[in-house]
Amino acid sequence: MQPTIITPSNEPTFDVLGNLIQFLNEPGTGQDDISFMTATLPAGTLVPLHSHADPELFFLLKGSLEVYQETAGWNAAASGQFITIPGNIKHAVRNASDEVVRAILVSKAGIYDFFRELARPFTPESVPNPPTPEELTALYTAASRHGYWIGSPVENAAIGITLP
Repeated sequence: MQPTIITPSNEPTFDVLGNLIQFLNEPGTGQDDISFMTATLPAGTLVPLHSHADPELFFLLKGSLEVYQETAGWNAAASGQFITIPGNIKHAVRNASDEVVRAILVSKAGIYDFFRELARPFTPESVPNPPTPEELTALYTAASRHGYWIGSPVENAAIGITLP
């Protein structure tokens, strides 16, 4: 069997709930197809409590992140470290530092499709903003459509995350 060679796409950068995502490839239609992305998390941004069947792997290129997993609580990861999140585990991510975090994110095609649905155009002149209440409503709607679970404002508050 031949290895699959992935040619990076020339996709622009998108704003997904205040975090910047650049899709490095467009996965095929198979449920096991792999998706590669770069993620830039500005200081103070977060990804609320959620879960999905697909595992995720982050490699931190720059900065440090706090990662919550329901089985382990909050833990810090720094540049040069990997973060692995198994499927179906409630988790959240936040950049509590004053620095931008850059990471490579690897997962299955489903997360690519989910992010594409939420993606807003981004230009270098713009500043990513935290999600508005309307964007959070869109997040809950898209999550339901994709079979993802998103924690309520109360569930997020219980782990130290305040949603708008």
